[in-house]
Amino acid sequence: MKKIFSILCVLYPIILLGQANPHLVVAESGDGIFSILRKQGLNPAKYYAEFVELNKKNLRNGSELHLGRAYVIPYAEDSFKRTAVQVQADKNIEESIFKSELAAISPKSTKLKNAVIYLISGNSQMKTSSSVNKITDEITMNLAQELMVHGAQVYLIQSEAENNNAPVQETKYTKTEGAMADLSQMQEYVEIINKKYLKHHGKYQRLLITRVNDNITNEHCEVSVYHHNSSEDGRRIAANIQRIFNENSIESKPFKEYTEIFTERNNLYLAKNALPAITLIEIGSGEKPSIEDVILVNSNQELLSSIITSGVLNDYADLEIEK
Repeated sequence: MKKIFSILCVLYPIILLGQANPHLVVAESGDGIFSILRKQGLNPAKYYAEFVELNKKNLRNGSELHLGRAYVIPYAEDSFKRTAVQVQADKNIEESIFKSELAAISPKSTKLKNAVIYLISGNSQMKTSSSVNKITDEITMNLAQELMVHGAQVYLIQSEAENNNAPVQETKYTKTEGAMADLSQMQEYVEIINKKYLKHHGKYQRLLITRVNDNITNEHCEVSVYHHNSSEDGRRIAANIQRIFNENSIESKPFKEYTEIFTERNNLYLAKNALPAITLIEIGSGEKPSIEDVILVNSNQELLSSIITSGVLNDYADLEIEK
């Protein structure tokens, strides 16, 4: 019995740290336990006690940090640094989406704790202005944050073509949706997304693509939502997202059942080969020819991201109820 106790005493520090090389962070001016945990993407309310236990010999008065000293950060699978990840598809390089921004981000709920959401910018196939790209990035980043703070695992998928500003097509305004990427990019997307999908098998998994057609210069924009006609899951989430957009429409017109489906060749390749159900949210200024079934909403980027997130939350809740 004494032998077992001795072994446990030796192993306890290792178990406590959770790994041979613990993650250390140096306390900066103004840091407290809450702020140092939040900067590392951890929920302070959840990991406060563990932090104190790990660093109890290095705290003043049991809870105050010493400026310039290194502190052990608890290992957390639900750290925002792990639950919001940017993936470069062709090189399979992963890094946290949010870094310095984490200090100001707090969890809202765990409603999406079993959800995995893949995000792609659908603008990589178009020659767009820097202002359009900025709008797309803001919507995508806001969306990633909104999903993350509700407990979702978020993957922002990018490709070498996007990063290198590879030659792309001129923006075209047609009666159908535009191409979200070229075929080589689509193949890269499919490879990395399907690997992740198998890793997270059994969870709620969806692929969301946001695409901004042109520069939004006024207070309003028009939105269209697409899905693949062979995917019931895709139809359901598209309908849930569209329903929230309708509720926030600045026009007073009756709700119309979802009708838009993918027709563009490259988009169909992604929809047919990617394992998660896919939805495209296409946003335009309304100043150029577009499809007929659009929803006119406020063009605030945070509002647009919030609406899409609400649609995902409703879709996830619907499936949970069905179970």
